[in-house]
Amino acid sequence: MRNILIIAALFIFVASSGVLENFGKQDRPIEIPPAAPGKSELDARPVKENVIAYHTSDSSMNAAKKKARQTLPRFLELVEAGTPGTYTLKFPLTQNGETEHIWMELRDHRDGTFIGLLANDPVNGTKYKMGDRMEVAKADVEDWMINTGELMYGGYTVRAMLKDMPKEEADKYRPMFRD
Repeated sequence: MRNILIIAALFIFVASSGVLENFGKQDRPIEIPPAAPGKSELDARPVKENVIAYHTSDSSMNAAKKKARQTLPRFLELVEAGTPGTYTLKFPLTQNGETEHIWMELRDHRDGTFIGLLANDPVNGTKYKMGDRMEVAKADVEDWMINTGELMYGGYTVRAMLKDMPKEEADKYRPMFRD
């Protein structure tokens, strides 16, 4: 397995997906581009729009996941308080022997399990698609975010990615984050 994390930086929610959505797609992992000239194989690399690959040893991404796990009780407090917005969780999803780290929109939680719908199409195959129902154990949660449209609570892995996003995009999102 490659020592690369696939992270979907930002995501859009679409109410429906067409029958032909996966037509012509090959069921194999996305190809990670080689490091840019003069860059290390450990450096983050854009893979496609809104997807950046990080090495599993990336200290900023690992620190962000640790902070998100530590603050998961805050997420649950905000959910229970009925904070307006879209509730999402990031978790590892494996298919075709590769793992990517992807968001799901929360629908319910109970007994240490989060239930939701995939917020975007995975890049490592066609087994799963946006809108598929997923169950994720609390121990597998890597990040959380509540997006109100004006503010984003949590989103620690996205914050870590700001340095690797286009400047205009990062500048737009940076002031929106809250703890």
